[in-house]
Amino acid sequence: MGRPQPSHRRTSRVSRGQALAEFALILPLLLGIVGAGIDFARAFQGAMTLQTASRNAAESAAFSATDPDKALATARAVVCTESQDLPGFVPGPGGNVATCTSPSVTVTYGSDASAPGANIKYPLVTATVTTSFDFSLMFPWPMLPNGAWNLGTTQSFSIMQGR
Repeated sequence: MGRPQPSHRRTSRVSRGQALAEFALILPLLLGIVGAGIDFARAFQGAMTLQTASRNAAESAAFSATDPDKALATARAVVCTESQDLPGFVPGPGGNVATCTSPSVTVTYGSDASAPGANIKYPLVTATVTTSFDFSLMFPWPMLPNGAWNLGTTQSFSIMQGR
């Protein structure tokens, strides 16, 4: 006569199947949370890179430029060079990094020889650099159009030029 199978063996198979089904239900949620964390970290790093590049560009433009056109060229070169490793970066014509088209860069340049402590030889120069950048995300999130997150910042720097 055959001995009956122990009941713990059957329960073990059922609980393994149940655990596998629960894991299959939870896995997409876990992957979504991990993906969101990765994308958020990358976007935060991109925002910090863009903010630093804009601040450095404002300082460089205020220190060395003598007119708005030179200030824009100087600021664009600094922002483009410092942000060239960001996903979504677009170099300028011929692959020129210093004349990139993304991120976009605008500069407000002002020189004031009548400010306190300033004169014609040493004017107070203020450069304000505004940047905008469509950061490419790794995962297409439904709440963000085109799979990109627009990052932007404005940084200003003032200096008595020539001193």
